[in-house]
Amino acid sequence: MASPAPRKTHRYATPRQSVTPPRQRRMVSARPTGTPSRRTEDIAAVQDVMDVDDVQMYNERVLGSGRETLYARTDEISVAFHAALPFEVRRELKGADFYSQSWSGAVDAITGYALAVSSNTCFVWHHPKPTTCYILPCPPPSQDYAQPLSAPFNALVPSRSRSEPGLVLLSIRGDIRFWDSITSGLAGGGSFESINLELGEGEYTSGLLRVDGQIYIASTSHGRLFRLTLTSQSGRHTLSARLFAPPPAPGLSLARLLWSTPAPQPTLGNISALALGSGSGEIGKGVAADKELWTLSETRVQRWSLNKEVLLSEVDVRQAVGNVEDLEGVDLSVESDGTLVVLVSYAGSEQETAAMALDQYGGFGMGAPVPRRIYALVRLEGIGGGMKIDGVTGVPYATTAASAPSHPRLTLLGGGAVVAIRFVDVVVFCARDSPYQDRLTLKAPNTDQILGLGVLPPIQPLMHSFPAEQEQGGGAGPEDVLILTAGVLMRARVDLGRIKSFDEATGRAILIRALLTQAILYGSNPDNPLHFSFPPEVDPEALMAGAEDLSRAVLESDPEIIRPNHDLTSQLTSRKDRLSWLIRFINDNAALGKMSQRSRQRLATDAEKLYACHQLWLKMNEHLDAGASHSLVTDAIHAFTAVHPLLHPSASHDVIRDFFRYRVAEIGRLIPFMVERIERAGEGAMREVGGAVVVSFYPLTLTCLYTILQAAPSYRAYNLAVYGVELPMIKPWTSRPSAIDGVLKLVDTATRCVDLEYDYNIKANTKSASRDLLPELATVFFACVQERLDWLDRQVVSDEPGSERDHIELKERFDQLRPEILETLRLTSHLPNALTLAASHADFRSLAALLHQDTVYPPSSNPHAHTIEEYVDRFGGMFAREVVRWCMVHGEARVVFAMEESGRGEWGKYMDEYWVEEDGQGAKSDAVAWLRDLGQGRWSVAGTRLSREAKGAGDVGVKHFMLSVGKLAHLAQMQESGDVDEAVLDAFHDRLDFISVQEKMLQEFREVASSLRGKQKQSLDAQVDAVIRTKGMRLRSEQRHGLLGIMKNFVRQVLQGKALSLEDAVDVLTLQNNAEGVENYATALQLLAHAEDIPDARRQSSFRRVWCRIYNHDDWDSIRETANITDAQLTSRFRATALYTTFNVILPSPQLSQIPGVDLDPNECLPVPLMPEIKSRFPGIQEDMVGDLARDYRAESSGVEGLKLGDVYHRVRELVMLDLGYTREG
Repeated sequence: MASPAPRKTHRYATPRQSVTPPRQRRMVSARPTGTPSRRTEDIAAVQDVMDVDDVQMYNERVLGSGRETLYARTDEISVAFHAALPFEVRRELKGADFYSQSWSGAVDAITGYALAVSSNTCFVWHHPKPTTCYILPCPPPSQDYAQPLSAPFNALVPSRSRSEPGLVLLSIRGDIRFWDSITSGLAGGGSFESINLELGEGEYTSGLLRVDGQIYIASTSHGRLFRLTLTSQSGRHTLSARLFAPPPAPGLSLARLLWSTPAPQPTLGNISALALGSGSGEIGKGVAADKELWTLSETRVQRWSLNKEVLLSEVDVRQAVGNVEDLEGVDLSVESDGTLVVLVSYAGSEQETAAMALDQYGGFGMGAPVPRRIYALVRLEGIGGGMKIDGVTGVPYATTAASAPSHPRLTLLGGGAVVAIRFVDVVVFCARDSPYQDRLTLKAPNTDQILGLGVLPPIQPLMHSFPAEQEQGGGAGPEDVLILTAGVLMRARVDLGRIKSFDEATGRAILIRALLTQAILYGSNPDNPLHFSFPPEVDPEALMAGAEDLSRAVLESDPEIIRPNHDLTSQLTSRKDRLSWLIRFINDNAALGKMSQRSRQRLATDAEKLYACHQLWLKMNEHLDAGASHSLVTDAIHAFTAVHPLLHPSASHDVIRDFFRYRVAEIGRLIPFMVERIERAGEGAMREVGGAVVVSFYPLTLTCLYTILQAAPSYRAYNLAVYGVELPMIKPWTSRPSAIDGVLKLVDTATRCVDLEYDYNIKANTKSASRDLLPELATVFFACVQERLDWLDRQVVSDEPGSERDHIELKERFDQLRPEILETLRLTSHLPNALTLAASHADFRSLAALLHQDTVYPPSSNPHAHTIEEYVDRFGGMFAREVVRWCMVHGEARVVFAMEESGRGEWGKYMDEYWVEEDGQGAKSDAVAWLRDLGQGRWSVAGTRLSREAKGAGDVGVKHFMLSVGKLAHLAQMQESGDVDEAVLDAFHDRLDFISVQEKMLQEFREVASSLRGKQKQSLDAQVDAVIRTKGMRLRSEQRHGLLGIMKNFVRQVLQGKALSLEDAVDVLTLQNNAEGVENYATALQLLAHAEDIPDARRQSSFRRVWCRIYNHDDWDSIRETANITDAQLTSRFRATALYTTFNVILPSPQLSQIPGVDLDPNECLPVPLMPEIKSRFPGIQEDMVGDLARDYRAESSGVEGLKLGDVYHRVRELVMLDLGYTREG
């Protein structure tokens, strides 16, 4: 009859749509589930990067006279090759299509046989010695093309009378074939007994369980059980079948969540799993007393009495899992204490599915499989006659639409201490008493499958030698699990003790490290059927800790990872390959994004240190091959080891090789010792041999140091994307202060040696190690400093104490050293290197200076004119403005104006940009800029620039010219715009008036000096003395040495045509005799009144000094002698005083007279400047001169105070006011 259409159970599942049930709690595993499809190539296929000897060493272990191949090993599980499959099986499975035709298998621990069965053929063999294969025909498959070709259920029949077992095959449509012995398979397998189960419409078989050697239980999709009994008659075994229990009437089932009455009726449903409970008799003895049979019907667990063939109880596991979509019961098993372990699956939620896909398959993309079924373990404990949910554990695996059809099965180890779950491409191990979870994954699930598992009894003697067992925990020992795949039979030794004592806090990182180690050691074996990948939702902290720990182990030549090798070059290459495999494995599993930037950089730093050491060792070998027996590098390593002894248990007497084997991580600490050796050697002895200059002490050391510091950054730059490094590096070892100082010392040493060569008159084109290495050393120095500056400039270190100070100091130091080093390169015939360095570090100021050291005017005569144009095209204004700056600073403004006139480039624009930049920084750029402003008609800007520039002009004529042109520019702006700015005009007038005062003083002094004759007329000192004799008689007579000294300095400056400051001009006007120029006092007050750049305290002091000199100018005792004179005569005397003349100038202008200090009575002018004010007034003045000036100021004030001119002040002021009023009226 036609086979019924099967229900879409897990065995024949099709892809389901995911919904959004609550995310289930799951334990974190140390291995991934499934096979990430995002991998563009398998790591194991890249054989060329691994050393073949290393692969053999770590994949093989000595076993007697032969070797055993290891596929994987952690502290908890070791997997090794157990046996090959028979040739017939390998041939059949090699081209099998696991998607269109299902295969299953089994490894029977009792009989010692294994089998692999398809829908057509069953292969059976003795697995320890697979020399003979028994081939038996399966029951005919279903003719229903809507159903896939399914392999029959199978059970081996133990036999006491013969070594070969029997076999029972049960097809999906209920056909049974029984062989009393599989030996008939050698002759085609045609001798079998055939019976058929009476299945209903649409019913099909769903399982087969061996109870003992005589009883077998078959289950169906309608919830029915059949009892298969093996009997013996006249030495011949026959198989009979009968219905296990009558089916219940519909609607008679009781509650599914509570155990029902003593005689419940089972709920109909597909039975997906069968298991024997506690109390079962020994297999082979036919004892059936008190046996319990457990079935999994849909999501209900049913307990049956095997003898009475009645249902005892029933419970639904759905309440334990919660509200999830499409829950299915998959398999169940019974632990030694009677606890049930049920494997269930459900459709993951959208979030859960996305998370699982990202972790297991590396994200979504073209062809990326999306998880559709998620698995969990449910534990049920028996309490009296009922059951209680003990807990739910997530299983780190999910099937996808791309997975081959399969029915996962449970296998218990250690009575349930560990559950092994066989999926189509993965074996998952979940511990009961610890959070331990791990997995074994097939490398090629499309062409390979896990067909079956078998647990060997502990009493079975070991057939293979695994690595030495470590101390067991909890009294539990190891158990061996045979794993049958389509390509090989593997043996996994599971250490139950270690699994029980697994510590989640540290164990996850250890598992990750073990996984990475396995990927490195065993993943390169092309015959290894296992694939290594990270578990779903891998813990980032564990990942980083494990990866960093393994990287350090490679650097330290851990013998568990790195094979001992006397050939150090080969050993270093092997270690480099290990680290390359490490980061490639992380990338291929899409785990790099889970690692922090600090962790990534640690891995990258380890790799670049190893690369640098490898290059250093090659360079040292070249030196030794050239015939040298000693170098300063070896001295440095010996010195380093003496200060920091190596405490490695495998250390030898070869200090050099030990350093490269075990101390690669300390390569940065070796640099100061290498530099020290160069400094100790001093300048070295120089000798010329065959035209070559040899500096005997340091070429190799310089080369080796350059190798270290150049190799690491170059490796880093090449592998930035591989490690996902984001620059700048975090505390880079190549730019520590000790490294920077060391490289700078090398640059200085090489420079000194080049200087010595010039001292010895060595030609520049003669070969020189120091000269040749100088550009490379400068390049390394620039790179080291820039790298550290970038790190110190990071936001992450801004809060670290001292980081800002370190950044400022290092930048200032670099800004100072960079031009010096670049100039040294230019002088040593390395101008192209200097230009490259300056351009790469954006040092455009140095770049401009390097290109203007020869003929600069006219620009066409500059040998670097073409290079300048290229850099302008390349860098634009950033470089052009520095060219403008150089020309301005070095007095070559004509160069820029000539380039502007030539019409090549936008030099006018660059000049404007430069001046704007200078103005923004508060710098003075007016000396030349006003010329271009006038040329461009920017009158106002030009006038402002000239006004500012005139303030700093030191020559009276230049100042006069600038102010005059500035005034004209302002008038031109007024004429153009029509606006009048009186304040600006007044400022120009005041300053031009001041210039007029100085020009008048110069004229007077020259008139005095014109009386000199002969050589004295040409002597400036003679001219000064002549002026002082004429203009400073009063100072000389009163012995005012301080004031006389400053008066001489001012007269000298005037005679030289230099411009005086306003305060200096006031002193000159008021300190001279003024017998014929009493108006000078009023002029001085007017200048002070309009002064803007003088501190207020000093301005007031100057006012007081002027008034003291006004009061001291006249002989008031004689003026106030009134005997025999009339009032008119007295008034006439008052009008002849300097006081009257000064009042006559300042009082007519109320605006002027109201300025503080312009009008002071005798008491207000008495305070004298203090010594700090005097020093501020005369910067750089000698201390004794300060004292002289202070005494002279006090003498001036004392003189005024002694005159008692209070009444005279008011009388003269009143007289001036009357005279002014009379004059106005008249």
